[in-house]
Amino acid sequence: DDAFAGRGLAAQLVQQALTDVRATGKRIVPVCPYVAAFLEKHHEFADLTDPVTAEIRRWLRRELG
Repeated sequence: DDAFAGRGLAAQLVQQALTDVRATGKRIVPVCPYVAAFLEKHHEFADLTDPVTAEIRRWLRRELG
């Protein structure tokens, strides 16, 4: 909702999600443009990511329709 824009809520959500990913020993593939942009600025999470490949994009298209 626009009423919440500019408060940094999305960044807080992504940061907490990445912190949880680290705590559980999992990894992510940042296909979401917002998450990808967040990671460009926050290199401390780079160790959690795998690259977005054409194969992953094809899989997402099949799964999401």
